[in-house]
Amino acid sequence: MKQAYSLVTRAYPEKYLKWIDKLLYNAGETSDLEYWLGTNTIFSILAWLALTILPWTMYGAFSSLYFLLGLASALLILGSTHLILYLKVEDRISRIEDVIPDMLQLVSSNLRSGMTPYQALNISARPEFGPLAEEIEHVTKKGLSTASFTNLLIEMNEHIQSNLLERVTKMFSSAIKSGGKLANLLEDMANDLTQTKKLKQELITTTKSYTAFILFTIIIGTPLLLAISVHFIELIGELQITTPQSAGFGLDFLAGGLTITSEFLTNVSLIMLIITSVLTSMLLGVIKEGKEVYGLRYSPVLIGGTLISFYVAKYLIGTFFAF
Repeated sequence: MKQAYSLVTRAYPEKYLKWIDKLLYNAGETSDLEYWLGTNTIFSILAWLALTILPWTMYGAFSSLYFLLGLASALLILGSTHLILYLKVEDRISRIEDVIPDMLQLVSSNLRSGMTPYQALNISARPEFGPLAEEIEHVTKKGLSTASFTNLLIEMNEHIQSNLLERVTKMFSSAIKSGGKLANLLEDMANDLTQTKKLKQELITTTKSYTAFILFTIIIGTPLLLAISVHFIELIGELQITTPQSAGFGLDFLAGGLTITSEFLTNVSLIMLIITSVLTSMLLGVIKEGKEVYGLRYSPVLIGGTLISFYVAKYLIGTFFAF
């Protein structure tokens, strides 16, 4: 199986492999590149073949529709695995940035007690700091060798890719080189980061009303309006069947045939709801974290909610106007 993984991995370009390998490294994944990429690729190919071949074996006819559905499923699986990996990286960065102020306060207290910067940082690697503690332990272990401690601090960010941690490590290393009051600097930095975090939480709180309005519009309002439109087309079609062409009384518009059917409008509505849900999830990601991709985690819930609301509204409207 390992040879199959290696063979599949070779089919990808080198630049893409380096990018995935970096994501796995930043996400803290223990699996290697060949296993992760080979497993996901083979599973996607099997899903493609299953959706393409099974209908042919069952019905005895090959259809391009099943071929395209299989291809779409394979791409969806690959896209989902890449998105999950990216979200793992972002979650890891978020967990680290949340505990940086506490870590800086602890390092500052250790420095005031007379410890060296190396000792203060090493003792600050507490289990409650999660991934940050793992990175600190990794750096302090390498610091026991001949490697420069300040360079190791800067290199630590390569495993995390956090702008906040990069600024902190650069300031930490520059303060060590310049011989400044490191304890006071770290304490002030921790206080500033705490205040920034509070302001961010207040900003998220103030935007909750906008978020609620957006969710109401997408999950309730849009499906309801689309369901009304579909029912209106169905009603016009039924009136055309039951109304004679010579009815008159301003009903001459019912004599012609409709170019839009209710089935066509239903399919268009489903596509619109899916696209709108994805775009809305990206907007929520911008509001909450400032990143569009971060909001894609909400897209399955939004898509499911809008589709359920659409069919429920369509059923209720059809039942109500049937009497």
